[in-house]
This record gives sequence, C-alpha cells and structure tokens, in this order.
Amino acid sequence: MTANRRSSRLQPVARLAVEREQQASRLLAERRQLLEQNLRQLQELESYRKEYLQRLQEAARGGIGATRLRHYHGFVGKLSEAIARQRQVAEDAQRELDAARQAWLQSRNRVKMVDSVIVSAQSEEQRQEQRREQCETDERARRGS
Repeated sequence: MTANRRSSRLQPVARLAVEREQQASRLLAERRQLLEQNLRQLQELESYRKEYLQRLQEAARGGIGATRLRHYHGFVGKLSEAIARQRQVAEDAQRELDAARQAWLQSRNRVKMVDSVIVSAQSEEQRQEQRREQCETDERARRGS
C-alpha cells in the first residue's frame, strides 16, 4: 500500500529537486569565486597603475626625456585599457553571479514547495489511516455488542 501513497510517489520528484538545488548551489559558489578572482585582478591592475604613476611623477621631478615620458604615458594608457577591460569582465561576472543566485533561489524554493506537498500528503495519509483504524475499531465494537 505504501508504494501507492502519494507521498512515496513524490519522493523521486523531491530527490530531483534536491539534486538541481545542489547543482545550482555549486554553480553559485563557482560564480562567486570567479567574481572574487576578477575583482582581485582588477584591484592588482589599479594598484600597479597607481604605483607606476607615482614612479612617473618621481621621474618627472628628477627630469625625464621626451621619449621616456611618451613611453610612461603609453604604458599608463595600456594599463588603463586593461583596467577598463577587467572592470567589464568583473561586471559580467557580477551579472553571472546574480543570475546564478536567482537560479539557486528558485531551485531552493522548488525543494521547499515539494517538501511541503509531501508533508501535506503524509498528513492526509495519516488522517485517512486513522479514520480507517477508527472504522475498524467501531466495527469490532459493534460486532462485539
């Protein structure tokens, strides 16, 4: 009889929902790690550019040739471009993290919903079982009198 119970039939659905939530959770963790990595790289680039600009200022105070000055400015320009690209990569990673978080929340809500349906089905099954037992008890009592 338990094989035909609704709560038993819903167990595969619950397992699948949990598996999907776990997959979404792993993806969320990966996306979070990727964003952190991209933000670290961005910070390193910005720090390096700041350090390089300080070196340029120090060199300018001591006198610097036009060729060397062009070289410094060219390199700072390339660093600025790299920073802009890395900032875009970090923004993309943030969007991917947000999407992964949404997917995880949806999958978590699905698990909760399926669990709720199973608990409700189990409660109904218990009520039916209690009614059946009560009917049997009443029937035995009626026959006994």
